[in-house]
Amino acid sequence: LSPPFESYVNKDGLLNVPSLSRALYSLSLDEMSDRLPTYETTSTTEEPTITSTKSNSYLATTSSTSGRDITVSVSLPLPFSDGIASSRFTDLPQMSRWSPWLNSVTYLDESPGLTEWNLNIRGVKFSWKAKSEVLANPKGIKWESISGLKNRGVVEFEPTSDGSCLMKLKMSIIMPYILVSLFQGMPSVLHEFLQNKLLKWSLEMFRDVIKADLALERGDQELGDALFGAVEGRANALEEALK
Repeated sequence: LSPPFESYVNKDGLLNVPSLSRALYSLSLDEMSDRLPTYETTSTTEEPTITSTKSNSYLATTSSTSGRDITVSVSLPLPFSDGIASSRFTDLPQMSRWSPWLNSVTYLDESPGLTEWNLNIRGVKFSWKAKSEVLANPKGIKWESISGLKNRGVVEFEPTSDGSCLMKLKMSIIMPYILVSLFQGMPSVLHEFLQNKLLKWSLEMFRDVIKADLALERGDQELGDALFGAVEGRANALEEALK
């Protein structure tokens, strides 16, 4: 690579992605996105790479056929109703409260259900627009990106009692080349990172943030503060893992 890789990293340790993409592919980031494979996965004879996790009540499975197209399925019991879970989770601008790797989620005026997402992973920034639809039975939300980072998914909240539910998330993503290169030759490490750090901690933080909100709403300041303290600690650990 000429100039050397170090020249694409600024004094704060952040990567200049547009310049590096032009050096590697002679393409801008938008041009690279336009040349990604179509979102619908084509049939393949390759055996998928599958990684599974079962820890206490958290279940996760990650599969991939090409190294770039990845599907993750996770579930986690929640100690509040499906109605509460759905109403809080589908308030999309609140996402960064339990997903610190997300910089922001913003509703756009162009069309109902249209949002713009911005994230930062290991100093690499990505953005995309997505179209979402709130679901009624079971309660939840589904989405699909219409530009930028290719991804789609669904989150459902299945009631297990009057005051509890099971959160089930399934997401498919086509990983950008530059992120795949960070884990080159280590697909299991990438799968582990996605399902047991990025998603597991985000779901657990969602659970604890809403528990804290509910505690404060009923006047239990001590419990609310303790839960927010735990969330902040986990968020800091996730940010360290993303560096």
